[in-house]
Amino acid sequence: MLRITQNTAPQGAKSYYSTADYYAEGQEQELVGRWRGDGAARLGLSGAVQQKDWDALCDNLDPNTGKVLTARQNQGRRVGYDFNFHVPKSVSVLYGLSKDDRILDAFRESVNATMRDMEAEMQTRVRAKGQNEDRTTGNMVWGEFVHMTARPVDGVPDPHLHSHCFSFNVTWDEKEGRWKAGQFAGLKRDAPYFEAVFHSRLARKLEELGLPVERTKKGWEIAGVPKPAMEKFSRRTALIEDKAREKGITNVEEKGELGAKTRERKRKDLTFDELRREWKARLSPEEIAALDAVKARLGQKCIAEDDRLATDAVARAIEHSFERSSVVPERNLLTAALKRSYGAAAPATVSRMVARQNLVGAE
Repeated sequence: MLRITQNTAPQGAKSYYSTADYYAEGQEQELVGRWRGDGAARLGLSGAVQQKDWDALCDNLDPNTGKVLTARQNQGRRVGYDFNFHVPKSVSVLYGLSKDDRILDAFRESVNATMRDMEAEMQTRVRAKGQNEDRTTGNMVWGEFVHMTARPVDGVPDPHLHSHCFSFNVTWDEKEGRWKAGQFAGLKRDAPYFEAVFHSRLARKLEELGLPVERTKKGWEIAGVPKPAMEKFSRRTALIEDKAREKGITNVEEKGELGAKTRERKRKDLTFDELRREWKARLSPEEIAALDAVKARLGQKCIAEDDRLATDAVARAIEHSFERSSVVPERNLLTAALKRSYGAAAPATVSRMVARQNLVGAE
């Protein structure tokens, strides 16, 4: 899943750093934040996020000079956007119980590559001298914070691998030679496409690690991870669904708000090893054996791309997309094709296959 949330409160944005990671305290439930993006490099920011630099950007200040970055400094200014990436539950369970860095690396690489795709399309508004357009700048400034657990339920969190990529509302306009507010509307509009690209990348990387995936009604999961085991580590979701049913809430966004209102504070007294022992105690011997069998596949054999499945996915996506419409946005078609080919092919392969179809394109 990819959720994009706007932030208009500097204190709220500062909390991404203050609540990010217990890694320095030896707990490793979350990882130290890392600077990402060409905009960050232009500001001389790289490696681990330091609180003074983070807080300066939250206040729209250059971390190096202390001067105001963008022209608008009014109350309610958009501080930035949180690009929140989540993996399927089977990935969280397998990583939580195995702590295999290859899974974590596949996740971080997929997140970073997808954020880089979005960065290339970053824009800023141009309103000077009667102009009214958006100009592509191609650079962003974001901090990546990787978390390995969900909010606690009854004091204990479940495994939940996800990443907060908080992008500040700032981009360098080369033509005007200054920092300006970003234009995120296009990225938010195309969020379903970028979400599909992220999942396509991650599923493909796991297949290359020897972990076959299978499509589900809502996405995909690692093949062989028992469904009952996944349900045992979905207590937070179950809690929110129960509360939603009690209140008659069906809207996805309202459920998200309900989740924010019902969450427990994160605990810093549990080490990751202690959590893994607690998680393992929930599983039956059969579930442990099934997960061990899945873990044993890691690194054994790289599963090659399946051209047949990918070709069929593209054909089905075209058939479905044009069933009731004579014209469809290209990214809607690509999203449909990517969802039907998770694990079988990388995003670039699917894009090439779509481009080879006998379709008429227009701006």
